[in-house]
Amino acid sequence: MAEHVPQERPGKPCCNPKASTVEERRKLFISDVLRGKVVTGQFNRVNTVHPAVEKWFKAMETKVEGQISSKELQQAFEVFQGRHFSDASCKFVVRLFDLDRNGGLDIKEFESLYYYIRQWMTAFNTYDRDKSGFLDETQLDYALRQMDINFTEEFLRFLITKNNPKARKMPLDQFIITCIQIQRFTDEFKNRDINYSGSINIKYEDFLEMILRCL
Repeated sequence: MAEHVPQERPGKPCCNPKASTVEERRKLFISDVLRGKVVTGQFNRVNTVHPAVEKWFKAMETKVEGQISSKELQQAFEVFQGRHFSDASCKFVVRLFDLDRNGGLDIKEFESLYYYIRQWMTAFNTYDRDKSGFLDETQLDYALRQMDINFTEEFLRFLITKNNPKARKMPLDQFIITCIQIQRFTDEFKNRDINYSGSINIKYEDFLEMILRCL
């Protein structure tokens, strides 16, 4: 039986500067976090943390130090999701969201991570129909399109094989890292594409700076 798939949607930018709904404003806020535009002091404007976030944080914080480490994040994924996340993936995520650079995530930093992780995992799980923990090229395409990210077949194949040339599917941790990198590179590109032409001219040092900002 043919599998029903959603209709292809036209490409949209990752972030809409005219966002008006609460959900859109939240996505823009997290996008600012990914770009490094939100400083630690801004989190103090929010007086409360969502109960679900607080519950996850307390369950993960094994040392009761007010922050979670990459190792604790890795253990949490294994316990709550039943899937292994590599050391490198967890360290990358913690480094990205650790705004005060103290080596771990406090509850407000974790909250910003929580909302994005939930979005990415929802997209992943929607198309991981057999619950294998992997997405093939077609499933990856649909998962990204659900978040209004549109790539060619060749580029999707590159994303899957860039860490393992023999790979034919993408695991969840690689999917999350890929989503983070796509968001950051897209934002850096959009900052330079002032005419919205879809192409930019860039000097070698500017190119290196753009790459290093996203690592």
